[in-house]
This record gives sequence, C-alpha cells and structure tokens, in this order.
Amino acid sequence: MKITRHQERVWALQILYSLDISSELNIQKARKTCREFKYKKVLDKKRYYFEDIVEGVINSRQDLDSIINKYAIDWDVERMACIDRNILRIALYEIESGLPVGVAIDEAVEIAKDFGDSNSPKFINGILAKSIED
Repeated sequence: MKITRHQERVWALQILYSLDISSELNIQKARKTCREFKYKKVLDKKRYYFEDIVEGVINSRQDLDSIINKYAIDWDVERMACIDRNILRIALYEIESGLPVGVAIDEAVEIAKDFGDSNSPKFINGILAKSIED
C-alpha cells in the first residue's frame, strides 16, 4: 500500500485532534497513540512521517501557538476550533521543517476543506499567509 504525504498529514491531524480534544497533548501519550494507530492501520513498525509531524507539533506547540496568536487577530489559539488550530500547527511545523511554503499552505487549505467548517480554509489560508509575510 502506497501511503502519500497527504494521507500522513491527515493521520497526524486525526491523532493531534484526538489528543487535543482530550487535553492529552503530551509526548508520551502521542507516542502511545501513534503505536496504536499503526497497529489499527496494519502498518509496518518503521517510523512514518505522521509520527514526525505529531511529535514535532507537540514538542514545538508553545512556539507554534505563539505564531498563531500573533497573526490570528482577535482570536486566541485556545478559542479556535480544535481542528483549525491543529491544521495550523501542522502547516507551521512543516514550514519550519523546510517544506516549501506553498506546499504547506495548499495542503493545509485542502485538509481544512475536508475536515473544517465552511470558513476554515479561508481562515487558515489567511493566518498562514500573514505568518510568512514577516
């Protein structure tokens, strides 16, 4: 089975969302959840990109949330829809990790179309666009 980076981003979002919604965004719980996720998906034991995203977002969450708060005018990251804040965290983490900005924004917007509400793509695109202008 060929797994695309897009699919791995979706998996990372699903894991981060489940951890965030249950207030368990910590590295130990993330690693356990990733192992369980791989088992349920019948994936090899090798390390996958979605695991890097999940761990990277959790380890960088404070910095990522500071960036989001800086550009989300009149919005606090904790008041945002859980799905939106985690899409933003993933995109910003990937940009900081060297993914081309255009790719990160396009992926974030596409994922927002599938998982967010009708305003999510525009909201996410706006914050990411502002963050890269600096």
